[in-house]
Amino acid sequence: MSGIRINPQLGLLESLEAGRLINRKLIVTTNNLANVDTPGYKADGLVFREIFIRKIGPKYKRIFKDTLPYIDFSGGVIEHTGNPLDLAIIGEGFFKIQTPNGIAYTRAGNFKINSDNVIVTSQGYPVLANGAPIIVDPGVAGLVTMEEVQINVSHDGIISIGNVPIGVLDIVTFDDLTKLKKIGENLFVSDGAEEIPATDYEVHQGYLEKSNVNPVKEMVKLIEIQRGFQAVQKSIWSLGETTGKLMEVTRR
Repeated sequence: MSGIRINPQLGLLESLEAGRLINRKLIVTTNNLANVDTPGYKADGLVFREIFIRKIGPKYKRIFKDTLPYIDFSGGVIEHTGNPLDLAIIGEGFFKIQTPNGIAYTRAGNFKINSDNVIVTSQGYPVLANGAPIIVDPGVAGLVTMEEVQINVSHDGIISIGNVPIGVLDIVTFDDLTKLKKIGENLFVSDGAEEIPATDYEVHQGYLEKSNVNPVKEMVKLIEIQRGFQAVQKSIWSLGETTGKLMEVTRR
């Protein structure tokens, strides 16, 4: 009589793999919730997929699950702030930003003027118009001090001091948004996507685009993650008991 070969560790391997995937989902979900109030933040998501592996011969086959990250680029709610340096893009496009490491892009329009009278992001990076930083010079409009300056931004991105235009915001989009990646500080860079001028947009001054994270959905995901972890723990415990019984049987 030929014996039946049983690998009691296979189920444990599957459970550990499930725990790994659930942990990835936890990291993404908690990060989304942490950025619920971050202007222009775009939520992250995960797509689960199965990968088939065949090593050598028909006995070495295995299917395992993996995740593909993606960014949800849908628009967030537009909130009125009344701050003339708060700008929201309605429609497609990103603000173009100059960082120490090169060009980056953002949807967060909570800008300010630094000590050099340059319009910058909340992190201090210059916002670009006509390919250059935007310098707010009171003298352009015949003014003397910065306190006299009134900055106006039209729907098509023209920046003016009073009625005197000083530049047009660089609002751009890409041929493939899936090739954008996050680099932190609410910024994106292109990872092979071609930058193109945006056309279907409006800039609204005195408004901010809020995060597109849905906190209710993310909280539901947290509950699902908790239940998933509990199921994995129960499975590992059950497999431990089964392995123990199999070892007792094989000793007899």
